[in-house]
This record gives sequence, C-alpha cells and structure tokens, in this order.
Amino acid sequence: MTSRTGAIAITGASGQVGTVLRRRLAAFPNDIRPLARHGDLAGAFRDAEVVVHLAGTLRPEPPNTYVEANLRTVKRTVAALEGSSVERVVFLSYLGADPASSNEYLRTKGLAEELLRNCGRDLVVFRCSHIYGPPEEPGPFDEAFLSKGGRPVRILGSGRQRIAPVFREDVVEAIVRAALDPATYHGRYDLTGPETMTVDEFALALNGGTVTLRHVPPRLVRPLAHVIPGLPPALVEIMLADSVGDRIRAPRAFGLELRTVADVYRSSRPAAA
Repeated sequence: MTSRTGAIAITGASGQVGTVLRRRLAAFPNDIRPLARHGDLAGAFRDAEVVVHLAGTLRPEPPNTYVEANLRTVKRTVAALEGSSVERVVFLSYLGADPASSNEYLRTKGLAEELLRNCGRDLVVFRCSHIYGPPEEPGPFDEAFLSKGGRPVRILGSGRQRIAPVFREDVVEAIVRAALDPATYHGRYDLTGPETMTVDEFALALNGGTVTLRHVPPRLVRPLAHVIPGLPPALVEIMLADSVGDRIRAPRAFGLELRTVADVYRSSRPAAA
C-alpha cells in the first residue's frame, strides 16, 4: 500500500475505536494527533493531511446530548478545516443515518454527514453496524451481552432482530486504509461484519452457547426508556431494529478481510435458543 506520510488528527481519540486506531497507527511514521473534547482543532488540523472524526455517541450522558456529541462536534471540525492543509476526512457514521429520521441519533448522524459532504475535502464515510471487541477487551455493545457470573443476559425485544456486527479491529483497519492509501476512492460505504445473525445468536456466540437469555418485550422497554437514565429512546429503537447493510462494497474497495464472530471468539456459532 502506497501510504500518505502527513500528520493525522483524530477526534474522539479516547473512545473504543480511537484507542485501537492510535495503537495501529503507531506502526506508521505519520505524526498522530489525538484530540480530546476541547482540544485545539485548528492547531492540529493546520498542517495535517488527514482528519479522522470519531467523536460521537449513541448513549450521551447528561449534560451531553445527541446534538452536541454527533452534530456540533462535526460543525467544529468543519470550521477548523478552513485554512488547513487537510486533504481527506474519514468519518464514522451508522447504518440508516438520515437527516429526516425520527430517531435522534440517526438524524444527527445524517445531518453530520451532510455538513461533511460540503467541507471541500475528500470524504470517506463508514456507516458501521454494531461494533464489538475481542473477548479480552469487549466494547460497550458486546459487554451488554456477556453473562456476569453465569447470570442470564437480558435482550431488548424478541432477540430475532437481524444484525451484522463488525469487529472493532476490522473497523480500525478500514479507517487506516481510507486515511493512508491515496488510491482508495472517497464516498460513503456500509461497514458491517461478513455474516448476518440474530441478536440471540450473537449473545449465545459470545457466551459459548451456554447462557440463558431473558427477553424484554418492546411494549415494556419503550416506556422504560423515558425514565431510566442511560437508556435513551433513540438507543432503544436502534437496539430493537435490524442493523444490516451492504457487506461487499467496502471490503472490495479497501481490500478488507472481515472476521466473523466465530473467528474472533474461536468457537462455532451455536443455534438460537
């Protein structure tokens, strides 16, 4: 791979993807500039070649909001691009992002994509499905499906929702190739895992097939989302919905070999209970 050699600025660099991305980029000679929430964007972007925008969240903690985390951070990034040498922006979005969505998370992600499309730079958008980590370092999504001390795992909804979870290290590899390889084409890509499964199948795979699953019906979980801190309605609707997309275009464009859940957890995926 022919590699860019300029500086790479990363917003949201302390999150689960940003942390692994920084470790991966340490293998390259580029100057890596991780940025915290109130970091000096303009200073970091001024002579950078690439910006990777990872700042955002599906579960904002007060006083943070979806608008602040997913939209205003992008507005600040776009403003800081003015007068900089940045050639390409890589943005982590989510499947179904849409400025007209009734779901606040999907709406703010869609509006953020629109802002970046007009930033005057090459733009690569990865619309990811649910991201999961390895057994020794799980992320927020898969952590919710791991049994603690043999206790049952609670599943929002029927458990029959269809998902294509994508391994965090594969997401990082896609970002690295989009950021560093000038031959890769700009555009918007779905980024999912290589297989589709149900939520129940995912939970069983993570726990070796021996866990008990407890389902919380939508008619109960939707009202709870309005009263339980840390369970916003937008997150609940995301968890109750399918999360699948194009599994071919991104791997073909970026030369990715995506791993299955069984590859990562070194066990065969059991049948749903």
